[in-house]
Amino acid sequence: MRRCVLVAAFGLGCRPGASTEEGAPPSDEKAGASIDRTAASASATPDDGGQPVAGVRPGAREPASKDPDAGTGSPSTEPDPLTAPPSRSSSIGSCTAGRLEGGIALPLAAPGLSFNPAKDPGSRFGTVELVGGLVRAASAVERASPGHALTVGDLSREAGGEISGHASHQSGRDVDVLFYLRRESGEPFVPAKAIPLDPEGRGTDYGDLADPADDVPVVLDEARTWSFVAALLADEAAAVQRIFVVEHLRSRLLDEARRVKAPAEVIERFAEVTCQPGFPHDDHMHVRVFCSVEDIGAGCIDGSPIYPWRTKALATAGVEPVLAGSDDDESPKPPTRKPKTKSIAQARAEAGPMHEDVVAFLDRRQAWVKRPHPGRRWCR
Repeated sequence: MRRCVLVAAFGLGCRPGASTEEGAPPSDEKAGASIDRTAASASATPDDGGQPVAGVRPGAREPASKDPDAGTGSPSTEPDPLTAPPSRSSSIGSCTAGRLEGGIALPLAAPGLSFNPAKDPGSRFGTVELVGGLVRAASAVERASPGHALTVGDLSREAGGEISGHASHQSGRDVDVLFYLRRESGEPFVPAKAIPLDPEGRGTDYGDLADPADDVPVVLDEARTWSFVAALLADEAAAVQRIFVVEHLRSRLLDEARRVKAPAEVIERFAEVTCQPGFPHDDHMHVRVFCSVEDIGAGCIDGSPIYPWRTKALATAGVEPVLAGSDDDESPKPPTRKPKTKSIAQARAEAGPMHEDVVAFLDRRQAWVKRPHPGRRWCR
């Protein structure tokens, strides 16, 4: 029987019955090819820590049944995020103290995209802007380099509000996205959970933490990951505000952007919106979009920063942003709650025996888990 423990200090853990790997699709003939640059033009507040459980393979299973407040019927009856009008959804309040009205569900599967089957499907709701942006960006990657679906984790509950495991994700404007990965052989690898990656973009899908026999080495698919990010940033309807990601993977994606000669404005936008928060985000990206113009009027509250390009766009629309904590923010202020944390020593003790490669990785990971102070204008 496998040991099951959350090593929150490192983002490593295991789940009951973990013994099988989420199968990766067959490698396509263009496995080593660069992503077409045209995908970049496709368009039709500290983070909370996102997905702390990572590093081992959960057993494959069917999506969990929706709980009573998940809200929708079968996927076939759910609105199409590409045709739903923006007026259908409203993000109210802030990402950390808000709600969602008319939330639209991310499809369980769409071209180039799948919702993580290990996650609660009742947590895949967002605004039309966010969900539509995800679907369009993943589809752009699939068209350019088919054969590898993006794995998407939690968004928000259908009506927003508190969501297990997150301090934000409350108003339909946040989403956790796993990186595109490859095996060392070059074949696409579909992650079933978050896998931490080191400064070389390498990581391991651990099974039994004490047994190296079932470890699967993986590497960041920089081409596909950049292609997705570029397409999302170029999508004016989505209006990305933040991408929380560890500093060393940010640097690798910037290098990839320059290698493929991505549009300068997209590279600059990526450089602006990306920061490493308190939890390092070396195992997934946390994407947050701005309040839409319509939602600002309905009570949507943005956090900082508001970039000059966003201020200009809102001014053109005759709207001013409402910032959390400003005089215009009339939302109720919930009591401050400190998250439960464990020391590194406690986490390791609870993990039990770990083989030497796991221990070595955890030791190395301490070099990048602390939030850096990069000196960039928009990163604290």
